[in-house]
Amino acid sequence: MTAAAPASAGPDVPAAPAPAAAADVGPVIVHLTGMGGGPQNIAAAAARDHLARQAAELGFSGSQCRVTEGPIYQYVTANYYNAMIKATCTGDPAVSTPTRSLNRLIGPNGEHISTVWNVAPGYRVEGSLGQLYTSPREGTVPLYHCVVRRDNFLSGDVNCEGQTYVSRLGWFYPGQPADVGSAPLMRCMVGKQREFFESNATNCEGQTSGGQLGWIFTG
Repeated sequence: MTAAAPASAGPDVPAAPAPAAAADVGPVIVHLTGMGGGPQNIAAAAARDHLARQAAELGFSGSQCRVTEGPIYQYVTANYYNAMIKATCTGDPAVSTPTRSLNRLIGPNGEHISTVWNVAPGYRVEGSLGQLYTSPREGTVPLYHCVVRRDNFLSGDVNCEGQTYVSRLGWFYPGQPADVGSAPLMRCMVGKQREFFESNATNCEGQTSGGQLGWIFTG
């Protein structure tokens, strides 16, 4: 199935994608923040340990992650500090599960993100849209997290339809599979600014449809 273009799409609004070619699979890119407390040296060590544990839980080895910021210290009292270190992990993480839940979250400013990875503090989960495979299955294509005008959206195009690439999320079906449970994965828009969000409802929960991206595994 080829998704329809978003309604009234302007030049800076991505059109719903055609499936990406199997050879054009983009990487997973995950941004992590480690936190620790204590005297400066102990706080920094705790922040690094926190980072390492997060990376390991997602399946990344130490060689796949690089520190991008920190340690940054915040003085608390006496000889006690909070330390923060940021890192980016890139590549194909080792996985122990065949699927990950694609969760839709909403931030304090009403911005939506649909992802299987971590998000910035302040977002809360609205619900799961279904399951993405952690490796290719017959009939599936990659699904990507992208950004346009600081607005998050999902795409089956590794080039993010000319917008900014964030990360690969997993694999989903461009057409409805006959042998597994599935639900529609819709691109939707809400409000005058046409803020993007994803939904399983073909009517986009009463908002504007940007077309169907494909089908997501539901078990």
